[in-house]
Formats: sequence, structure tokens, C-alpha cells
Amino acid sequence: MTSHTRYIFVTMFIQIAVFHVTAQDPPTTLQEFAPHVSATCKAGTMNIKVKFDGPYTGAVHARDYRTSSCMAMGDGSDAIAFSLNLLAKQGSTDYCGVLVSNVSGNNRSEERSIQLAVRVHKTLELADDKFYVITCGKSGFGRDDNAHVILKFLEDERRVRETVQGREYRIRAEFTKPNGTHGIRVGNCFAFDRKNLSISLIDERGCPTDPNIITRFIPASEGNYAEALLFSMFRFPDESEVHLQCDVIQCNGRCIDDEDCSQIALAGAGGFTKGSGGRKVGPNEEGSSLAGTTVFVVDPEKAPLISGNCEDGVRPAWLLWLTITLGVLFLIMLLMNIFLCTAMSCSCANTEIIEKDPSVVEESIPIDNDHYAIVHSRSGSRHSGVQGGRARGTSIK
Repeated sequence: MTSHTRYIFVTMFIQIAVFHVTAQDPPTTLQEFAPHVSATCKAGTMNIKVKFDGPYTGAVHARDYRTSSCMAMGDGSDAIAFSLNLLAKQGSTDYCGVLVSNVSGNNRSEERSIQLAVRVHKTLELADDKFYVITCGKSGFGRDDNAHVILKFLEDERRVRETVQGREYRIRAEFTKPNGTHGIRVGNCFAFDRKNLSISLIDERGCPTDPNIITRFIPASEGNYAEALLFSMFRFPDESEVHLQCDVIQCNGRCIDDEDCSQIALAGAGGFTKGSGGRKVGPNEEGSSLAGTTVFVVDPEKAPLISGNCEDGVRPAWLLWLTITLGVLFLIMLLMNIFLCTAMSCSCANTEIIEKDPSVVEESIPIDNDHYAIVHSRSGSRHSGVQGGRARGTSIK
């Protein structure tokens, strides 16, 4: 095999491999990073426990505080537990940025909250990182950890992590491992930024605090997710990062939802204080879990620069078909080149055998050490320089 032929076959192999990778179906979605956060507060200490679906090697810490008193590192197990000092003074080594607020203007009803960051990586800050606001009142704080739930923003059935201010989106709360026997109910949703500015979206009863901003979460018929419509994406001042957090309630069967949001609005109860127990627990409710997500909000002028996720395959769709068409044409061209080069190689090999007129062949017949005879052969006759059994030749001295 000549070097030219080897080059053709190597080129064809590389092109087929590239064509296969390009034309294959879009990759399947990786497992969603959905940590389970639970906390209890007692004697000025917040005890935090985070569970994961598999081995975890990231970092969990109070946001903007990566000190040893405010952080726990994953060691490859599926759970992390650590405690934060809620009474530490600012400037001390165990201070973790605890925010203290008085609900009713007196110290008896004060709440202490903290922003918790659950990082995928120990050092890097990634888009899949989750942020939660955990609040402790005087009566304590506790949440059950019965369900794996996630929050995500959708646009035309496509998951988005970058949103455009003023554009409409759907927000979905979804079980990551639905079993078909549970219902879902979403309440106590609020958005916040890293400066602890927050806005309530859904109260504890599942009713929107402002119907002009968002609708209530409507569960799907199969009961494994619920969706709300956000009419206009918003952002906080001087912040492009918006965090959303909700309480997702798991029910044994379809959740009983008999709340009249219009009556709540007329009564002036635009929302309920976190942890106040402003609603009755349903007879089939098994517990609630925290679900959070983060999106980046850009100006409408920069909207054309936003691209879709790699999880969604090749976009736009015509680019995929164009690539497939060009790959097929290139493969056909390669096969034609191989066929033509093979035919030319055979033709060149035949012409090297006979360069003269094929009807004339010169033969050399040796006589002895000093003489030889040249015999000319033509088709149909033979003239020999041999006479009387003795060859006549030309002497070469």
C-alpha cells in the first residue's frame, strides 16, 4: 500500500469518526444536582445536614464565609453535617454572616437567617451550585427530607440558566425520582440576591403575593411536578444573579388544594411569615423539602448573545442537518477519489511493463564470454543471426 493510499484511508477514517460524533443524537441530560437540606435550631446553634444522591466532594458553607467554622468539605460520602453559631458577633472567628431581623419589632419574635451555599466543587463556583436561605425563629426550625426536588426555569420546553429581563418564563418544581404515588404542592417561594434583598412570590398557602408577577403552581396530572408562570423576569439592583427558593410539599396521593387565593388577597394577607404555621397541614402531606435554583438575568439588548445549553443538543436545528448533509457529500467524494486513484494506479502499473511497440521485442542470447547475439522477433516471422547451428555475433573486445 503506497503512502498516498494510506493517507486517503486515514483521512476517510477521521472524517467518518467526526461525522459520527456530529450526527449522533443529542446527549442525554446528566443527573441534576439536587441536595437535600435540613436544619434544626437549638440554643443559639444551627445544625445543618445535607444529603446527596451519590458521593459528594464539594463544599458547603455560609455564603461569602469559607472559614473552618462556617464550612464543611465533602469526603466522598453522601451526607454532610455541621453546626453554625447563631450568636457569634461580627468580627469573631466563628461569625458566619447571620442576619438578625425582628418580625414584630421586639426581641421575642426575632429571626436569624443565613445564606447557605452548596457547591459542586470544593474551590470553583459553578452554575449548578445551589443557594438556600435558612431561617431560625425562637420556636426553632425544622424540615423533613422526604423528597428529591429541583427548581428550574423553562422557555419553550427548554431549560435555561440565563434569562432576559422582561421575558416570560415557566418555573417548574419537579421530583427527580418520581414513584407515581405522590402528589406535589409548592409554597413559600421567594427570590433573593447575595445582599439578602428578597421578594416574596408565593405564600405558605401556595397563593401568589402579587398575581401580576406570577401565578400559583399548578400540579401536573401525573403529580410528579408543578409549574407556575412568571409573567416578566425581574432582577435586583446592581445584581445579575437571582436565586429562587421554594418549599415543596410531598403528599401521599394528590395534594388537597382548597385554598381560595382571591379571599386571601381581599383579607389583606399577602403572605405568611416563614415558620409561622399560617396554614393547616393537609391530611395526606408527608413533609416538605427545600428546592432552589439560580439564574442570571441579562438586559434585553444582550438577548441575541444568549445561547442554549449543550444539554439541549445542536441549536439551531438546521445546523445539525447541514452538518449531516456536508458529511454525506464528503464521504461520497472520498469514495469516488479512492475508486479513481485505484484505477489510475492499475493503469500506470500496466504501462510500465511495455514501453515500446508490443509487436517488437529484443532478445539477447549469450554465446560465450566474449560474444552475444541479438535476435529480432516480429509477429508472424523470426530472423535469426544463427547459421549452421552457430550464432553470428558482434565481437566486443
